[in-house]
Amino acid sequence: MVKSAARVFELLELFDAERRPLRVTEIVQRLDMPQSSVSMLLKTMVARGYMEFDAADRSYCPSVRISFLNEWAMRAPGQRQDMQDAMRRLADDTGESVLLGRQSGLLLQYVSIIESQRALRFSPSPGTLRPLHRTAIGIMLLSRQDDERIGLLLRRYNAEKLGPTARIAETFRAIAFAREHGWYESASLATPGAGVIATLLPTPIRQQRLAIGVGAPVDRLHKRRRALLDAVLAAAQATATTQAK
Repeated sequence: MVKSAARVFELLELFDAERRPLRVTEIVQRLDMPQSSVSMLLKTMVARGYMEFDAADRSYCPSVRISFLNEWAMRAPGQRQDMQDAMRRLADDTGESVLLGRQSGLLLQYVSIIESQRALRFSPSPGTLRPLHRTAIGIMLLSRQDDERIGLLLRRYNAEKLGPTARIAETFRAIAFAREHGWYESASLATPGAGVIATLLPTPIRQQRLAIGVGAPVDRLHKRRRALLDAVLAAAQATATTQAK
């Protein structure tokens, strides 16, 4: 066996058995691995978006992204819809790329993506990180937080110089729109010429919020705004109904 690959599976199996966040020392003891190897493995998984790190108690836990890997293999044909089914249906209905995102610290991470089949499309790769305040999905995720926390996040982002400076007043205006209307549309924020129409999705996964959107070239997004928005909102509602069952 390839040792590094085997360690990844042993690590995930440990979390599945414990069903709680773990610290490095606990993982080292239970798996009898060198601490340096465990630390490097965890840091790599955090960087790829498969693991979350809680700085407050120095613990790690598999991220939401893990739950979307190969979930299709466990469901029988005709089984009731889940979040991935809602995404596939949204992609079929709109013909555009469908994106699911979560907050990862100061950034947005695309958890799952279904690419449009159009020649001209917007399709970042799963796992891609973007500034929260420069994406429609990120604005929706921020809209559920209080203003004090949002301000702290934006100031910290600027202090750490993770990308283009966040314009705090402009971001709060965008968040106010998202709160009032329940959706947000971006245009050339993170990717020139591309935009996303997004709304929030309820999720029971470790109480973490997700948001869903359709992405396309800005001109096409504007021309089809009403139809695309209706489809996104319907997909969110369908998912909410499924999760309530």
